[in-house]
Amino acid sequence: MLIQRHPCGMGQERKPGDSLQAWGVGERALIWCLRGLWFSLPWSAGGVIGDALAATSTAFARTSAAGVWAGWALGLVALLIPSASSLTAIRFLAPAALAACCWAMSAAPSPDSLAVGVEPALGAGRAATILGAASASAICVLSALPLLGRRFIDAMSYGDERRLPLRPPAGVLLLGLPVTWAVTLGGLTAGPLLWAAGGNLAGPLLLGLGLPPAFLGMRSMLALARRWLVFVPAGIVLHDGFAAKAPTLFRRSQIASFGPAPAVRGPDDPPATDLSAGAAGLVLELRLTEGLQMKMRGRDPAQATESLLLAPTQARLALDIAAERRIPLG
Repeated sequence: MLIQRHPCGMGQERKPGDSLQAWGVGERALIWCLRGLWFSLPWSAGGVIGDALAATSTAFARTSAAGVWAGWALGLVALLIPSASSLTAIRFLAPAALAACCWAMSAAPSPDSLAVGVEPALGAGRAATILGAASASAICVLSALPLLGRRFIDAMSYGDERRLPLRPPAGVLLLGLPVTWAVTLGGLTAGPLLWAAGGNLAGPLLLGLGLPPAFLGMRSMLALARRWLVFVPAGIVLHDGFAAKAPTLFRRSQIASFGPAPAVRGPDDPPATDLSAGAAGLVLELRLTEGLQMKMRGRDPAQATESLLLAPTQARLALDIAAERRIPLG
C-alpha cells in the first residue's frame, strides 16, 4: 500500500483515501440530520407560526400558510435531490424559515388576548416556541456549512470526478449575499401578503415590481453556487463563471505543484493570478510548469499565467483529493 505525506499533516504518514472516507461519513451524517430537522419543522415551528396567524385575517392567514407549506415542501425536495440548484434553494429557505419563526414569536398573541372562539392552531406553549426557534436556527447554521455545499455540488459529478465548491469573496459573503437574499425574499412575498391584507391595488403592483429583482437575485445566488474545482482523471478543471469565461483544464503534466499559497512571495516565485477574490481562509496555489493562456473576465485578450490562487471551501480536502490522484503537492 502506497503511503504519502500530507504537506499540512505535520509529518504524519497516512494512507491515501482514509481521510476521504472520513469526510464522506461526516457529510452523510450532516445531510441526514438536516433532513430530519427540516422534516420536523411543521411540528417544531408550526405551532408558533399557527398561533401568530390565528390573530390575522382569514385571507392573510391562508395566503401565509400556503406560502409556508410551499416553502417547506420545496426545501424537503431540495434536501432529497442534491444539486447546485437545490443547494441554492435550501440556503435561501433556511434563513427564511428562521425569519418566519422570529416574526411568529413576536406576533403570536397570548391565549388571554385571543378573541372568543379563536384558538391557537397547535396550542404551542413556551417549550414548543423554544423548540421551533432552536430547530430553525440549527437548520440555518447547518445549511451554511461547507460540508453540505460539497455534498450537493459533488452529487452532480460524472464518473470519476470530484467537485469542490469555491468560497465566495468576503465582501459578497458579508454584504452582497444578505442584501440579495432580503431583496429576493421581499420580492417574492411582499406583494402577495399585502394583497391578502387588503391592498387590492398596491398588492398586485408590488408583486409586479418585486418579481424581476427577485428573479435576478435568485439567479445571482445560483451563479455563486456554480463555482467549483473539478478533479478529473486528466487533472484539475476550474469552473468559475465569475473569473474565467469558460471552464479551464489543467492537465496533470502541466501542474508543477498544488498546495498552500505562500504568505510572502519570493523573488523566484512566478507572478500569481489571484482568483480567490479576497475570500477568507486558506488560499491554495496551483503552479504550472509553463504559462497557460486563459480567457479571464474583464481581461482581454487572453493572458498567460504560471500560477493561480484558488480558494476552495475545504482546502484540506482539496489537498487530500490531489494526493489521492497523484497530483504533485507543494
